[in-house]
Amino acid sequence: MTTTPAGKGKVSSIVWDLPGGEPTTLDYVKSATYSPDLVVENMCTDLLRLTPTFGVKPALATSWYYTNPTTLVFKIRKGVHFWNGQELTATDVAYSMLRNMNSADEPVNGAYYEYVKSITVTGPYQVTVHFTTPDELFVKEMATISGAIAEKSYMVKVGKTFGTPKGGVMCTGPYELSKWTAGNDILLKANPHFWTSGYKPKVSTITVKWVTNTSTLTSGLLSGEIDGAYGAPATSYPELETASDGKLYFGKSLIITELAPTSNTGPIGNVKVREALSLALDRTAIAKVIYGGAASANEALTPPTAWTGAESIYKAAYSKLPSDKVNLTEAKKLVSSVPGHTKPIVLAILAGDETQLELGTAVQQAGKEIGLNIKLDEMQSLDFDSAFFTAGYRKGINMIVDNGYLDVPTPLDYLGLWFPKGAIFDYTTYTSPTVNADLKKAVQSYTGKTRARLITSAQSLYMKDFIVIPVVNPDEGLFLNNSITGAPASFAYIYEPCFAKLGAPK
Repeated sequence: MTTTPAGKGKVSSIVWDLPGGEPTTLDYVKSATYSPDLVVENMCTDLLRLTPTFGVKPALATSWYYTNPTTLVFKIRKGVHFWNGQELTATDVAYSMLRNMNSADEPVNGAYYEYVKSITVTGPYQVTVHFTTPDELFVKEMATISGAIAEKSYMVKVGKTFGTPKGGVMCTGPYELSKWTAGNDILLKANPHFWTSGYKPKVSTITVKWVTNTSTLTSGLLSGEIDGAYGAPATSYPELETASDGKLYFGKSLIITELAPTSNTGPIGNVKVREALSLALDRTAIAKVIYGGAASANEALTPPTAWTGAESIYKAAYSKLPSDKVNLTEAKKLVSSVPGHTKPIVLAILAGDETQLELGTAVQQAGKEIGLNIKLDEMQSLDFDSAFFTAGYRKGINMIVDNGYLDVPTPLDYLGLWFPKGAIFDYTTYTSPTVNADLKKAVQSYTGKTRARLITSAQSLYMKDFIVIPVVNPDEGLFLNNSITGAPASFAYIYEPCFAKLGAPK
């Protein structure tokens, strides 16, 4: 399913939950997890827009074209205004984009600008991007938070407080930031002057909460205290599917639930231990029991839902990866050959998240069966979220349950965050010149089959080293109270202004 029935009538207010916890920031260049991405994308419009079917269409850029393989021109929409009434210009666009390349702004999506040489204003409503080499991925990423645009003068004025409860944000999107009460909620109000009719908000105010405790969230959804939530807890699917006051929808997802080693020392630093743990996991049972069947076993760093352009090549390569079939005999043999394998392996999970707790428990039990000593560390949401980007928060843990996701359906999107050495998710300082070379060539190619061959060639190497232990590709679970409808059901919601599609059924 790609979207829910259209919202037609107006609604005065709703309460929405962010199961990923309170956003650590609302600064688009620092946003790369579920909670901040969802909120930011309803406030700050991107250059291009991702559709519920994962297509790309115009947004703040009305068109784009290449004058040569390394020069890309964006035509900027005229007549768009920020919430304060100032008109959007090419200067705002160029400045917003360049922040993704400025280390002082602490960008987390800078990998998507890796091959950008310069971004210049070439007209009042025109921006030109020059690349050091061709970059096939760049246009697609402009339909994600990497292409979000804010007002230059406002960002200069508030400086480092931009995106915080104190500094706020200034954008052009369908919802304005009214108030962020740290630790409690975020209040958004409809922008009556939003520039596109298809996204004129019908809900006047939205109170955004962040309930991460599964039982509390489920109770809130069932009672109507919370009107909607993406990432509905999988362990609560049976209750939510039979709810009388709302409906649970499932859509295509680009999510990868995996076990990500955060250290290259200790037992988990040994490839034999990682392979053994992979062999011990019953992914099919996990998908069926923990996710209620709303997930598929996954064997790679990027899921089959990301195969676009040359599916037969990806499928053939995927079939050659280490099997996801359980093999405890081989797993025990691998573990026993590793000195010190009984030392504790600390697996971090999100506190209060029953799905992660059940998954962590299943991993712990699988480890025990093959001679591994896995301990669970339930981290509070802000610490857990920060652990993905800040080394200090990973102190004391060896592995983390990662509900990672692709922004757009192409493996290159996610792989750029893991490779080369030093990439933002390269927790174990993985080194493979061949992998790096193949992926760089893939980004430079505009031919789908060529990209697929290069990507799968790299995949055959890094998955042999088990840089992560894939588990499942969950479906997107969306719950809506009967009083609202219209939200996209697919994972594309995270970069579409999904709140602007909500409305009453009639």
